[in-house]
Amino acid sequence: MSVTKRKGFAMILAIFVVVMVALGGALLLSNAAKGSKSISDNYLRAQAELLAQSATEYALMRAQGVDTTAGACLNQLNITVNDAGGTAMFDINISLAYSFENVAPATCEALDANLTDMTGKDTMVLIDATAVTRATITTEPIRAHRRSWQKL
Repeated sequence: MSVTKRKGFAMILAIFVVVMVALGGALLLSNAAKGSKSISDNYLRAQAELLAQSATEYALMRAQGVDTTAGACLNQLNITVNDAGGTAMFDINISLAYSFENVAPATCEALDANLTDMTGKDTMVLIDATAVTRATITTEPIRAHRRSWQKL
């Protein structure tokens, strides 16, 4: 009588199955972590884009309240947006450049003289708003930019 000994093969097969299940679990955890980060980054990007749009409208409103004929201009705005707990989440930097019908006042950030012919007879303002997340929120900063060309 001959007896076949296969006990070692069953142990190797069991170890292989356990390793494959462990690798599958690690892959699932990795994908779940990446998906979670992607969702939070998309949420922060949407917030940044909406804040850049709101900041552009706010800058236009503030610029319309400044009397540019008296030589005063609003050239820069910096806004910090906090969360409900008071922690700073976004820094919004807004720069304004003007195009005047006549000569620009010395205190105003004016566009290139070649561009003033594009405005016709109206004073125009170019508003650049950039919203950037703070480094404490995410590993890399999320940036949203909005540019608007408006009549004052």
